[in-house]
Amino acid sequence: MQLRQIIIVVVGVSIIGGSFVLGNYLSNLKEEPEVKAVPEVKRYVQTDRVAYKELPTEIIAHGRVRSAHSLDAIAEVSGIMTRGSVPLKEGQKFSKGTLLYKIDDTEARLNLQSMKSNFLRDLAAILPDLKIDFNENFSAWEEYFQKISLDAPIPPLPEHKSTKEKTFLATRNIFSSFYGIKSAEVNLSKYRVHAPFNGAIAEVVLETGSFVNPGTRIARLIQSEQMEIKVDVSTDDIRWITIGSSGTILSEDNNQEWNGKVVRIGEFVNEATQSIDVFLSVDNTSDGMYDGEYLKVKIPGRTVPEGMEIPRAALINHDQVYTLEDSILRVKKVNLVKLNNETAIFNGLPEGSEIVVEPLINAHNNMKAFRKDNPGKDIDLEISEIDSTPE
Repeated sequence: MQLRQIIIVVVGVSIIGGSFVLGNYLSNLKEEPEVKAVPEVKRYVQTDRVAYKELPTEIIAHGRVRSAHSLDAIAEVSGIMTRGSVPLKEGQKFSKGTLLYKIDDTEARLNLQSMKSNFLRDLAAILPDLKIDFNENFSAWEEYFQKISLDAPIPPLPEHKSTKEKTFLATRNIFSSFYGIKSAEVNLSKYRVHAPFNGAIAEVVLETGSFVNPGTRIARLIQSEQMEIKVDVSTDDIRWITIGSSGTILSEDNNQEWNGKVVRIGEFVNEATQSIDVFLSVDNTSDGMYDGEYLKVKIPGRTVPEGMEIPRAALINHDQVYTLEDSILRVKKVNLVKLNNETAIFNGLPEGSEIVVEPLINAHNNMKAFRKDNPGKDIDLEISEIDSTPE
């Protein structure tokens, strides 16, 4: 029994040992795969020579047009509102002085005429006394009495010749009655509303035929000849703009153009846009510009006395760039003067330096690179370096 177990163990060990030997033999017969050298990848970059010059700046912003003068027409008296010289409708244009609407003034007019009648009565009562006591000024008062009309504005009072005459008129309530009539005339004028400028009706709250009370909002009027555009300018760019600077206002398709001027600059940051509001006035005498329209604005800024402009995408870490020195990329810090939408203006590098003017991906400091605009010379430089390397 023990002999049989020994034989089984010996046979098992022999099979395992034979398999191991056979595996090593077969593996030695397999040829080693050829290891190919990794080809060196050449990196070419677009560069430019640093050269400084005087550079004009420009701020591009967008904003919405609005009328420079906009006001609400609010009733100051009560009554039935009726139509004026033009329909009280949105979009209706009007000229300065046009009767926009009127309010029934029958009662106010009759009250005014009643006050004038009483005033004539009072004057007629004092004319005999004026002739006796103030004969030197009687002709002026008599002529004034004849000029008063119930349907026309009351004329100014004649000048009194003495303090005694002034006292006499005051005790007879002439001054009080006169200024009461003037007040009634001013109140009567409020029943007819005329346009204060050339413009258009932007909004109508109440139609004609409605009853209005003092304080009732009737319509909103906008001036069409003088427009204004408000644009949002970042806090970094606001220092380049000054009041009085001219600007160019363009439609979104650039088919229309207007001239404007910076008239106001905000003194605080707009919470909604986190920028500063800049206002430009524009004369809309040629039409084509409308209240509420969204337009593009170009504002010339201050001039940079010494700078160079490169694509903004060429910057790394906000204020650094790549330079090419002996086919090696070097990271250099620059003095960033102004950031535009697509470009950046800088100085601080020595003139003549070779600066990379394109964005680089997976690049790093001390990386080998070659100029894209003159690859032949750099390739020769690389080959010579390889050839001179000792084997």
